[in-house]
Amino acid sequence: MNRIGLGIITCNREDFYKECYDSVPLDIVDELITVNDGSELTGDYPHSKIITHKKNKGVGISKNEAMKYLLDKDCEHIFLIEDDIIIKDKNVFKKYINTAAQSGMWHLMFGYHGPANKNRDDKSPNPRTTIDYGKHKVALNAHCVGAFCYYHKGVLNNIGLMDEKFLNAWEHVEHSYQIAKAGLLPGYWWWPDVANSYDYLDEQACSEENSAIRPREDWQNNIQTGAEHFISKHGYSPIDVPDTSPDDIKTRIQFIKDNYSRDEIRS
Repeated sequence: MNRIGLGIITCNREDFYKECYDSVPLDIVDELITVNDGSELTGDYPHSKIITHKKNKGVGISKNEAMKYLLDKDCEHIFLIEDDIIIKDKNVFKKYINTAAQSGMWHLMFGYHGPANKNRDDKSPNPRTTIDYGKHKVALNAHCVGAFCYYHKGVLNNIGLMDEKFLNAWEHVEHSYQIAKAGLLPGYWWWPDVANSYDYLDEQACSEENSAIRPREDWQNNIQTGAEHFISKHGYSPIDVPDTSPDDIKTRIQFIKDNYSRDEIRS
């Protein structure tokens, strides 16, 4: 056990994919799978199992395929990475796993892909708060970003995978909200990440400038349709979920630590 699985999600950006693939520390990852969502990969990528969709099926379906594969391979620690993220430090997996263990938050997400959780002026990270657990720190960000995520298999086994009715909009947000509603994360608008995650990961390009989804004709419709489905499940649109007070967040953080934290499990 204690196996690490990594799923790369790519679509029609082989130049980005190659950089992402080349950054993977193969001596650390036990299982590697690529889900190629409706495009061709012409290069040679011998260390990854590759699933190719003839037509684009969407981010949620693609991520679910990767997670199912890694669960079937008995991976305890499951990471998903989108093709425009690169790994700068091979210790990223150990850092995320041990931060999750110490905090008890078994789903973490890199918060600094795109501008949402950065200061406007200098593009520096701008978390709402940082929690010091001693050896590890957790940053809580206002916005839910899904380009690099960690899940312990127990979270996926208990919560399930992403709702595939969402098509290229809101799938990760809604899935993470389900995890938060189950009491395993502090709350919506308080999304956890390794505090200094930018030392371990980088974006090849800003998500808003080089998205493979935004130029599509159906993008705005997918956002609206997804928001309506979100409302049907939760009573709010994704942008209208009520915030949680800082005092309540502190209480939830302590509850999570008391009930779900462990000693470091990856040396």
